[in-house]
Amino acid sequence: MTTYKEIFGKYVKNYSSDPSSDAEGQVWYNTTSGTFKSQLLVATAWASGGNMSTSRYSVGAAGIQTSALAFGGSTGPSVSTNATEEYDGTSWGPGGNMGTGRRYTSGCGTQTAAICIGGFIQSAPNTPTSAVENYNGTSWTAGTSLPIAITDLASCGTQTAALSFGGNSSITTTNQYNGSTWTAGGSMTTGRRYPGGAGTQTAGLAISGRTSPGPITAAAEEYNGSTWSAGGNMNTARFCLGTAGIQTASLAFGGNTPGTTGATESYDGATWTTSPVSLTIAKSYLGGCGTQTAAFAFGGNPITASTEEYLAAALTTKTITTS
Repeated sequence: MTTYKEIFGKYVKNYSSDPSSDAEGQVWYNTTSGTFKSQLLVATAWASGGNMSTSRYSVGAAGIQTSALAFGGSTGPSVSTNATEEYDGTSWGPGGNMGTGRRYTSGCGTQTAAICIGGFIQSAPNTPTSAVENYNGTSWTAGTSLPIAITDLASCGTQTAALSFGGNSSITTTNQYNGSTWTAGGSMTTGRRYPGGAGTQTAGLAISGRTSPGPITAAAEEYNGSTWSAGGNMNTARFCLGTAGIQTASLAFGGNTPGTTGATESYDGATWTTSPVSLTIAKSYLGGCGTQTAAFAFGGNPITASTEEYLAAALTTKTITTS
């Protein structure tokens, strides 16, 4: 029988624990588990996750792929929900209901410390609100209201260091939150509604969106804590998109072009690159959170409860079997 040494000119090394390696195809024997193992490349892909209990679009989002939060949104035309759901990386479970059902809202933070900003509340379904709510992992409480009522906006950051921008009739307005007080930030160069948002309060990113009176922009803008400056243009201009990541490593997916798309693009702080994979279901008005290499998309229009998980190409350790 031909041996590994005869084929590759090397012996298989023995390790008591799996070594760190960046070499695709490297093979070793784990003496602790008594198994052969190898480093294999897993391709970039969107894969289905567990479905939400409530189908919705224009939904708020916070958290990461393995600890996400969905709140509010539309369950039908001009109908808002106050339902909150928590994702553990496999399935959704109920969270505390919001004080007020709302749609076309925005949010940021973590699953246990999130903030929901603006939108249309159910009691005034066609009037923007300035209302803010904070989530502690169990229940929502009223926060300090925005200086102005805004819907169709984007946000990024944390519950105690949040940034909101854009919205309404393609405004340039930016507001900063410290956990108790909102203050005006620098105005965007291009006013937009339905933009995507990523990053932090001092390193934010406004992605694409719809400008007044209606054209879609591919422009991205970067925020440094006081002023906005031009970033790289997306390859596919869109609005009502999902986003994840930080200013120098973000991901944008889905949206309207104006036709609904599942196209995915990544940003390195200068240039957008189209991913080889798209969402399995093209949709807009979806929730998005996570990181550039482990993003999470849920809900959206056409109205759906579906979720998808994004994993960028990476080396992973696999056990070698002979059966």
